[in-house]
Parts: sequence; C-alpha cells; structure tokens
Amino acid sequence: MTGVETVNLVIGIVGVVAAVAGVYYAHHEYRERRSGAGNGGGDGAPAPEPPDSSARQRAYDVLVSYASGDADAAELLAGRLRAADLEVFLVRWVAPGLVPLLETDQALSEARWGVLVYGSGTTADQRARHEYAALLHRKFEEGLRFVPARTTDDPLPPLAAIHQPLDLTRPGTEHYNREVARLVRIIRAPRGTAGV
Repeated sequence: MTGVETVNLVIGIVGVVAAVAGVYYAHHEYRERRSGAGNGGGDGAPAPEPPDSSARQRAYDVLVSYASGDADAAELLAGRLRAADLEVFLVRWVAPGLVPLLETDQALSEARWGVLVYGSGTTADQRARHEYAALLHRKFEEGLRFVPARTTDDPLPPLAAIHQPLDLTRPGTEHYNREVARLVRIIRAPRGTAGV
C-alpha cells in the first residue's frame, strides 16, 4: 500500500466515524424530542430548571441514577427531592461545559445516599449498570445508603432486591407522594435512626 493509499484509507475511516457519530446524535436528539424529554415529560408543563451546580454549598445528599429510558421518572423524583431542600445529583442536570462522566464520578464519591431508579431497561443500559455497581461498592465498602426505586413491576436484581425498595410505579398519585415523602424523611433522619 502506497502512502497516498494509506492517507485515503485514513480519510475514509475518519469520514465513516464522523457519519456514524452524526447519525447517533441526531437519533438521540430525535428520541428525546419524541419522548417529551424536552418539555417536562410531554404533559405540556415546562421542564424544571436544572440547579446551578456552581452555587452548591454542600456535598450531595443523594445521587439519582437511572437508565436512559427512565430519565423522566428520575428527573421527577430528583425535582421532588430538590424541592425538599436536598442537594441532588442528576446527570441530566450537568451544566454545559462540564464533563458528565467526571461530574458523576465526583457525585458517586461524595453522596450520602444513592437511589437507583429501576425500570425495564436498567439492566440493558451500560451507564446505569456501571453506576449501580459503583453504588453497591460504596454501600458495602463505605456505608453509602442505597435505595432501589422501582418504576415498573420488573423484578429487581438480587443485590437490589435485598433492600426495601420505593414503589414509584404510579407518579401523580397519593401513593407516589407518600413514597417520596418517606424517602425525604429517611434521608433527613439522623444516621442511626434512618430506615427504609
């Protein structure tokens, strides 16, 4: 292979990679628009304003982890926790100019509580699986409080199922409100008395 052929091959490969990346991001944006992620979940209400992470005064109280298919359910829960004056990390709220993976890594290392929003696609979502593993590691190594929050009737994986889960399968109901209030109450409780 001559030098010119090698250069042409490299240019062709770069072009293919750029095309695939463009299609991926266009499809991702289309899915978000279609799912209603851009308008607060498709109910006509505007999306809640993400918090300004630069104004954060203390360590995160809770990190809310979720698969991409449960982003709206996670944002609803995170918004309710934030309204209760808790410092909440949600990767969807990472401000422009910051690196989501680095911000998630920092939040995973400092949060006192980890909530895994668990739906039918959680085990297939690679990012959610990695965050789940990191949460479990911190739970067993450092005493992080871990709470699975079910959004469907799918069975929890064994290590999540041994924890008392939250039932977030009915948003907009009094049952949902009670479950969120229970989570807020236990996060705020003194360490020795909190129980899920």
